[in-house]
Amino acid sequence: MSESRNIVIVTGIPGVGKTTVINTAVDIVKQKHGEDVLVLNFGTEMFEVASKTGQVKTRDEMRKMPTALQRKNQKLAGESIAKKARKTRVIVDTHTLIQTNNGYLIGLPEWVIRAIQPKTVVLVEAESDKIASRRSSDETRTRDAQAVSDIQIHQEMCRAAAISVGTLTGATVRRIMNREGKVEEAAAELAQTLME
Repeated sequence: MSESRNIVIVTGIPGVGKTTVINTAVDIVKQKHGEDVLVLNFGTEMFEVASKTGQVKTRDEMRKMPTALQRKNQKLAGESIAKKARKTRVIVDTHTLIQTNNGYLIGLPEWVIRAIQPKTVVLVEAESDKIASRRSSDETRTRDAQAVSDIQIHQEMCRAAAISVGTLTGATVRRIMNREGKVEEAAAELAQTLME
């Protein structure tokens, strides 16, 4: 590996197709380079930390935990991810911002990214109107309705959050467009980022 940092954070707002891009990129890396990439969902890592210490029994209980305890678990989850990345390439599947009733919640606070020390933050994006269309036609998920202009603002704010991660850690920031019907192109870009 050309760099000691093995973690790539992949983010994208709901409906952008992030999971599909990640899964396809992992397959490309396996086929072309014979390497496995460990995909870790940050929320799942937090749940594992909290459940191992008996703080929660279900993932839904985590939202009701005191904020200070959530922050502690975020940091511990980041440290756990960093430990796993010592032996293999890792994708952290997460959100830079989570839309709440009280504004945007930072998904990658300082204490998390300092623990993770990512090599790159990848923003998977798509045209705002295409995201709105994907959300409305996805019958497998219950997604909040959001105006196209709000989707655009959400993506712009995610870019700012990603730049903050780069500023604090020295990580590069890459924007990958997931255009309609061209997931292979987006995945190839992500696979290239993973192998740099």
